[in-house]
Amino acid sequence: MNFKSKLIKFGVGAGVATMAIASLGATAFAATSANSSETLTVTAGSLSVSNTTAATIKAAVDASGTGALPSAVWADTTGSGAGWQGSLAATDLVYTGTWAAGSGSTALTTDTSAPFTGVSDGVTYTVTVTSSTAFTYTSTDSNDASGSGTYTAGTAAAVGTKGLTITLPSGITSGTYTIQAGTQNASAIVLNDASSNTAATIAAVTGTTSTPPTFVAANNGATVAGGGTSSTSYGSAVTFLSAAVNTGMGQYTVSPGATVSADMNSFAANYVGNIQYTIASGPAA
Repeated sequence: MNFKSKLIKFGVGAGVATMAIASLGATAFAATSANSSETLTVTAGSLSVSNTTAATIKAAVDASGTGALPSAVWADTTGSGAGWQGSLAATDLVYTGTWAAGSGSTALTTDTSAPFTGVSDGVTYTVTVTSSTAFTYTSTDSNDASGSGTYTAGTAAAVGTKGLTITLPSGITSGTYTIQAGTQNASAIVLNDASSNTAATIAAVTGTTSTPPTFVAANNGATVAGGGTSSTSYGSAVTFLSAAVNTGMGQYTVSPGATVSADMNSFAANYVGNIQYTIASGPAA
């Protein structure tokens, strides 16, 4: 301990008495500590597919093109390490053009149609207005070659049996209108993996350090059959992605590779279909 002394004088009568008082200074104590524990309880998340991004593959008429199908983020936040598998299914690739007015015909305010639902490609429909409420049509689709219909001006009217519609204006009693449409072969899409298509990629999202999933080699070259012309008519799913046990945890952006073929009857146009991705627990067999 450190002590400081101060002399303080007290007067007593004629004499002087002197007294020393000890003043206590600051005292330093040894540090002490206490220990305990903290537990982080990690709860299970889920398997998911999200953030899909549309894609385009180009092909010439009666030829094929190679590229990527829509990309998506595949995630395993289950915390189980059980592994998982990914599959894809497709609808048919369909083109529905717009109505073009023939020479001398009144232009259409609305030239769009409901989607074509036929299975033939390279199809042309021609509507001939015969009165203010009626029309006839002809088609190069052998399954819907000709017929007639009625309409209310400004309202979409069915043309034939393959989903097409036309919206005719008021005040006309004649005129011709033509539209092109078609559907690619249901087997137009064939899967490719990274061994044959550089557009097929798997990339870990920032922060993911687990071993990534892989493309299923056995299905390289597998056909993804379209299930129909409806936007929700998916064919049989094909497994193309697999994460083994204790791999594939985290998030991955995956772009499947594919070769898409255009038949010889194709129009030079955009044929559109939908791709559906599904993730399931457990690696592919």
